[in-house]
Amino acid sequence: MSTAVVTLGTGLPDAVRSEWTKLWTVRSSWLNLAAALVLTTLLGLQFGFNLAYTSTHLEPGQVAQTEAVGEFGASVIMIVQVVIAAFALLTVTSEYATGSIRSTLQWTPVRRNVVLAKAIVLAPVLFVYGLVLAGVAAVAGGLAAGSWADWTASTLVVDLLSVAFYATTAGLFAAGIAWVVRSTAGTLTVAFLLLMVVPLMLGQSSIRALVWIAALLPGGAGQNYLTGTTDPLSPTVSGVLLIAWAVLGLVLGTRILSRRDA
Repeated sequence: MSTAVVTLGTGLPDAVRSEWTKLWTVRSSWLNLAAALVLTTLLGLQFGFNLAYTSTHLEPGQVAQTEAVGEFGASVIMIVQVVIAAFALLTVTSEYATGSIRSTLQWTPVRRNVVLAKAIVLAPVLFVYGLVLAGVAAVAGGLAAGSWADWTASTLVVDLLSVAFYATTAGLFAAGIAWVVRSTAGTLTVAFLLLMVVPLMLGQSSIRALVWIAALLPGGAGQNYLTGTTDPLSPTVSGVLLIAWAVLGLVLGTRILSRRDA
């Protein structure tokens, strides 16, 4: 008498393929991309027209200067980053909302592989996502700014890659937090606070300690990294902080998922 053995694809490669398929077969991913592209284009145009206006309406003694088009991408991403964070966190929270997380964990019982598979899929997607949005903002802003836009290729490439790097780390951080909070509204609130609201509020304070706290948060580190600010932290240190926040979010998410039932 023989026994039939059924082998399930429960390893990391199978989990990665599954997560890739899930990411592109849900409507929310495409709606998110479309919304981000529209918002990025509008913001890029706004920043470009604003530069052109201020450069032609100078106060006495002021001198107009051109602006690298890549900086439009850096400015836009600080607003659109919430949309990117939503793209990443929905890969986790949508499964909790529909209950499909149970099936995911049944097919991939090693829970760290579930978190790792989503991160492996998200990382390159987020990088390209940020790269495309930065490019759209740069082109839209540059065209709107006209002669006040600087199209130096080397500077543009550096700016685009910097934005793509930030989009990747911010998105992975949001995905990690999603494993902890589990709800879309809750995770988006945490991401919004740590990526935008709190760093912006503390960074404008006259109290030095609060400025340091802002720079250590993911949003503050991202702003310092993208703008090249050296006070209070250098762009290099800020970049390392962004990686640390992304890793911390994913590690924390893995630990929580391993300890709690779905």
